[in-house]
Amino acid sequence: MKKNSKNLKTSFFVVVFLSGMFMLAFASVPLYNLFCKVTGYGGTPSKASLPSNNISDQTIKVRFNADVSKNLDFYFQPIKRHIVTKLGKSNTVDYEVINNSEKDIMVTSTYNITPQKAGLYFNKLECFCYEEKKILAGEKVVLPVTFFISPEIINDPNTKELKSLTLSYTFFNIDNINVSNLK
Repeated sequence: MKKNSKNLKTSFFVVVFLSGMFMLAFASVPLYNLFCKVTGYGGTPSKASLPSNNISDQTIKVRFNADVSKNLDFYFQPIKRHIVTKLGKSNTVDYEVINNSEKDIMVTSTYNITPQKAGLYFNKLECFCYEEKKILAGEKVVLPVTFFISPEIINDPNTKELKSLTLSYTFFNIDNINVSNLK
């Protein structure tokens, strides 16, 4: 009797543990994105209000990158590959998306800044990231991003030497999103 009770108890704990690990695997991506948005970790820019009139004469080159997850038949590119901007100046750049498939697709995007240490100073005012969007079959959409880079970046000893940074976006099909698509 005791042996069956012990086996049942052990089986219960194994099932609970494996179920918890399975749920954590799916929750890890949204939790990590939330953590990065809040802390600026991993080069994630922060959402900001309009910049002050504190526009520096110093400039920085901002490169733009675009990727799509595998099995997503999209054309996705920035219209401009880079700009040179003054620190503190508000800028708007556009990304072009074309759904090359024959079906409507629900997508979302993630973003990051490299080098990571520049993410704290990259402030987005308007962004299409983390928004679910339906892109119709064959449809072309232009998505704006408005941002500024805080002039405080030059006062940080860890970022003083930066002459450029990269804003990168990745689109994902959310109709069939799973952890393996995010790699």
